[in-house]
Amino acid sequence: MNSGIFILGGVTFLTAFVLFKISAFIFLLQDIKEGKERSWLKLFQVFLVDLIIMIIGVIGTGILFMTLLKMAHG
Repeated sequence: MNSGIFILGGVTFLTAFVLFKISAFIFLLQDIKEGKERSWLKLFQVFLVDLIIMIIGVIGTGILFMTLLKMAHG
């Protein structure tokens, strides 16, 4: 039960984050169509920041869901 709630918290965060990144990717495609330059180094930096945010977010949301479960059930 506890691991299921933790996983649910992680999946909830990842779903919200992926939807956010899809909208950001659409803007990136518009920039490419307009001919704006994108450096691969900048895109790699964005990837690393996104990876760190995903790791911290999944763990944090999982802990939050576990805390709420324990508070609700005493």
